[in-house]
Amino acid sequence: MPKVTNIYPANDFDHVAEKAKGELETGIIIGYDKEGRLTIFSGGLIDGRQPTVKDWLFMIESFKAKMMNGDYL
Repeated sequence: MPKVTNIYPANDFDHVAEKAKGELETGIIIGYDKEGRLTIFSGGLIDGRQPTVKDWLFMIESFKAKMMNGDYL
């Protein structure tokens, strides 16, 4: 039988968000609120300008491609 390993603090969102603070210039947070509804927050600047819709879409698609390639395992 496999041994169960605690992945804390990697599964603690507050810890992950605190680690990202000061590291990201631009970012998107996608998650579920306490009622189970999809919630999205975004902010920051890209090269000193407000990101456009295509910038956000590019970030999401880039993340999706890396995730599908197994880069985050």
